[in-house]
Amino acid sequence: MSQTYYTILTKLGAELLANATALGVPLKLTSIAVGDGNGSIPKPTATQTALVNEVRRAAINVLSVDKNNPNQIIAEQVIPETEGGWFIHEVGLYDDKGNLIAVGNCPSTYKPKLAEGSGRTQIIRMIIVVDNVDSVAIKIDPSVVLATREYVDEGIKKHVPITRKINNKELKQDIVLNAVDINALPAVKKMDGKKSIYEISEPSVFKNRPFFNNSEIITLSDFNTSFTKNGYIKLPNGLFVQWGLAQYASAKGQEGDIVPFYITFPNVCMSIITSDGYAGVNSTAANPISKSHFKCWCKSPLGAYADTGFFYIAIGF
Repeated sequence: MSQTYYTILTKLGAELLANATALGVPLKLTSIAVGDGNGSIPKPTATQTALVNEVRRAAINVLSVDKNNPNQIIAEQVIPETEGGWFIHEVGLYDDKGNLIAVGNCPSTYKPKLAEGSGRTQIIRMIIVVDNVDSVAIKIDPSVVLATREYVDEGIKKHVPITRKINNKELKQDIVLNAVDINALPAVKKMDGKKSIYEISEPSVFKNRPFFNNSEIITLSDFNTSFTKNGYIKLPNGLFVQWGLAQYASAKGQEGDIVPFYITFPNVCMSIITSDGYAGVNSTAANPISKSHFKCWCKSPLGAYADTGFFYIAIGF
């Protein structure tokens, strides 16, 4: 054989493959082994029953028929980046009973591992020629094998084709429309390509908005607001925030003063925050007592209850 690097069936492998073809029982290939050849690149022989010096054996990832040659079978294995620390000079293909079916050599390749400071995945492929590809089957444990990028891409193509179609015709590239193209579309209602999106419909039409998952699209009319000194904002989900300026009378003392909210909450006030409303440095505190009122306290730096105005922000629904 003139080639330097090649793969051959072993004598035992050829016999088992012939027997599988005759009986119609597929030969189950399960694993690929790699070896360092004891420091040199060995020449494969048909009488081999093992590698010269095996350093790793693991399950096959993929066994497939060559797209360009239907009589060639490709066995593939992925060695993860966490394994290595040795050279790869020889490869072997094994069946489910541990028999060496095919053996080959390859150019000297060092497989590093992460612990050495550099790691990479290594793909091992063995190609063998058979008379009947149906005589060979793969037997793997899917929990211990890795998938190559090519294998994943091919699997995805079966469900998500790369080319898209319109009216059963392939779409080779994205469609780009300009304003002239949009206005030329034969639609019942046309959108001016020069206008902003909020100008595409009359207000009366926009009120008849569609439903998605039994919920209406939110519009500006779904927000209730009053942006004044004493104001509020109500969100479409029911959250209600209000704010205002109130007055505290020192005569109320430690019992606190009861102050009405600017607007009564529909259900409950969950929280209120206060701050001094004048130029002083009085401290304030408040606590909601109902959906319409809250109790407050104001003190001066000297500890006395003080007449003062204060701001508040309250949140509820």
